[in-house]
Amino acid sequence: MTRRALVFHPGVEDDLAAVLDYYETFDPALPGRFEARLDEQIERIELLPESGAILFGSYRRVLLKRFPFMAVYLVGDDRIDVLALVNVRRDPASIEETVSGRADG
Repeated sequence: MTRRALVFHPGVEDDLAAVLDYYETFDPALPGRFEARLDEQIERIELLPESGAILFGSYRRVLLKRFPFMAVYLVGDDRIDVLALVNVRRDPASIEETVSGRADG
């Protein structure tokens, strides 16, 4: 089986920076822990892209252990698009709007 290319939407970098800045205000160790959990899930997405739960439509998500965040992505024939890193407590309609907007543009 050929591995699909993993492509990050530019907005994911902004999402990550905001999360890391937020956690830094509570404990300087939290950003590193968050990144470790994110790295684990990105590796999972690469190895088993269809293992993420369906969020809506064709969009999938993986949850980050011990943090209230999920990575949202789409699986294509030759690539995996990671579209957003969002707080699971956000309004579902807001999550869908953010993710759909990034998939379209």
